[in-house]
Amino acid sequence: MPRLARALREATRAALQVDRSKVAPDVGLRAALGVGLTLIVGRATGHTVAGVTATIGALSAGMASHQGTYRSRAAVVMAASAGMAFTAFLGALVGHILGLDMVVTGLIGFCAGMLVSLGPAGSVVGIQAVVGLVVFSQFHLSVAVSARNGGLILLGGLVQTVLVVVLWPLRRFPAERRALGDAFARLAGYCRTGPAGGPALPDPAAFDALGPMVRDAQPFGGEGTAAHRALAGQVERIRLELVALVRARQRLAEAAGRAELAAMDDILDAAASALDDISRAVREGEVPSGWLEGRNRFESGLSELRAAAADQASAADLNRRLAIEEAHRRGQALAGQLRAVVRTAAVPAGGDPVTLEQVALSGRPPEGTRRRTGREWVRDRAATVRSNLTLSSQACRHALRMAVSLAAAVAISHAFRLDHAYWLPMTAMLVLRPDFGSTVTRGISRVVGTLIGAGLVTLVLAAARPGPDWLIGVVIVLCFAATTLVLANYAVFSVCIASLVVTLLAFLGEPELSTAGDRSIFTVLGAVLALAAYALWPTWEVTALPDVLAELAETEGRYAAEVLAAWADPAAADRAALQRSRLAARLARSNAEASVARWLAEPPGRAVGAGLGRDAVLGYLAAVRSCVQAILTLHAELPTRGGGHPEVEPLAGGVGEALRLVAGSVRGSGVPSCLPPLRKEQLAMARALGLGSDNGSRPAANATALVLAGETDLLVNSVNTLGHLVGLETGR
Repeated sequence: MPRLARALREATRAALQVDRSKVAPDVGLRAALGVGLTLIVGRATGHTVAGVTATIGALSAGMASHQGTYRSRAAVVMAASAGMAFTAFLGALVGHILGLDMVVTGLIGFCAGMLVSLGPAGSVVGIQAVVGLVVFSQFHLSVAVSARNGGLILLGGLVQTVLVVVLWPLRRFPAERRALGDAFARLAGYCRTGPAGGPALPDPAAFDALGPMVRDAQPFGGEGTAAHRALAGQVERIRLELVALVRARQRLAEAAGRAELAAMDDILDAAASALDDISRAVREGEVPSGWLEGRNRFESGLSELRAAAADQASAADLNRRLAIEEAHRRGQALAGQLRAVVRTAAVPAGGDPVTLEQVALSGRPPEGTRRRTGREWVRDRAATVRSNLTLSSQACRHALRMAVSLAAAVAISHAFRLDHAYWLPMTAMLVLRPDFGSTVTRGISRVVGTLIGAGLVTLVLAAARPGPDWLIGVVIVLCFAATTLVLANYAVFSVCIASLVVTLLAFLGEPELSTAGDRSIFTVLGAVLALAAYALWPTWEVTALPDVLAELAETEGRYAAEVLAAWADPAAADRAALQRSRLAARLARSNAEASVARWLAEPPGRAVGAGLGRDAVLGYLAAVRSCVQAILTLHAELPTRGGGHPEVEPLAGGVGEALRLVAGSVRGSGVPSCLPPLRKEQLAMARALGLGSDNGSRPAANATALVLAGETDLLVNSVNTLGHLVGLETGR
């Protein structure tokens, strides 16, 4: 019980938090405009009820318009509208027949639950479909009237779609500017925190938005779209470059003096200032100017490193000389990247288009960002849904819970002789989520929000009896607030949306004071039903976490093996394949960190596969981050020309095999108990590079060899740590 109480307290605290980064007034304004248009036209033409019906479609589409970027956003809005229109038609035909209503609602609920496997966009479409079904199931209408209502809902969604599309040419790339601005800000933060012992890697969250942004570019973008694509590619390269630069600083701190370290810190600080200015300028559509201000400091730091490298040319301390040379080379590479970004960022702000041809076109977007054809899009999503049609899938278990819960909610609602029974299944559907933390948080938020919103607004409207014009104004204001805050705080959203629904119903002659009590009863019952369904058949994250952590190890292992193999023969390396592997590894790490966060929000209980407890799982993620730090540095330092280092090949195979064994141990698949002898292979490679204590007549090492030896040392330490955490012996 204390564990459950602690989880409930955490859920309550989460329900009260407002994520300011997800407040979306632009989406709120557009949605409110669409809702206002449908109401005003309905009122002006004397078809108020029809206007309210179309407004329901416009409201649904407005909520869905948070998803996607350009074409994908329009597609999600239309899909949500079409889904709601169909289910509204269906609900009005079967809602009065208890058995058939339960079956249809359960089936639609199952389909909506499976759409969770497609991500937030699929989840939104499924939610709107269920809302349309349960809301209109309270009516018993003819086929013609039901079809008309479905058409009006679709019309309301079409209004929102038109608003989404017509605003594209009028707005200066808000999605691109926001995603790129966040990415550059994260890079600036890493320049400051990485050297000070902060995160080993830049947070991947801000970079995950770049791929969809490039794939779904604005149709009317022109040169601005090309520049943003180029900037996205440059973000990825700067991210690699900064990881390598921070690692170079760490080696400099171990081998060189204070003067060289201070010069490197000046370079990083100037880079952080420049990236901050680029972030601000991209967000505001201005020409960056910060690089010009910090360039002298940056160049001064490079000059000091260049001079120090010259002084050490004949010195006996090989490690110091190589560390200084590497730091200088990495600083020069970063300077070139910053210059390219500044020039490219000037293009969408009205700079000379020639700049784009000279600089931006060399900055290709990240690999894997090609926009899929419609057929490919459908085929990929159908395959995703099919792969989740198994009880081991979190989405499938959620879909079954949803189906049974909604069918039960319909049966219970029919048993009560109260108005607005649809609030019960609607609440159950909105509260029930695939994971424990979200379900509890939404349950608390929904109950509190509805009791405040529906109860208070019902009392106010019942007492004031405002006219239609006043009601239109209230609906527009509440729609703006609800759509703006839906992703930022679900409790406040619940207050706004419950108030909005009550206000819409006031157009039909409601509300009476008694309806406030009805809604409150059904809201509490719906939330209790959803929480009970999850408690009776939970999908604890601990059951999915072993596969997620194992997939992370396997993906990182493939990426590491490919990068190390590329060092053996750089001329033959498939750099596009390396880029794809890097993006796949980043996605696997983002998924793992999100899964661990959900697991930590659950009541403490069973350990993860291989007996991993809380500290061990967090240590596992930390060790993976160290692996990634080494791999990204090796990727960034991969030579573009010259001979390779075939002596790295045994280590490449060993690292890949070791991480496969780690993955098998996490899954509990009975793998061997000993890792390959990675340390032995790494030391043999270092000696072959001329860095061992017994190098004898071997050729003298260079800065590139120092990087290879240093990063593989970190990589081996990290892989061996992972093996230790999952119970594997370290190979000797």
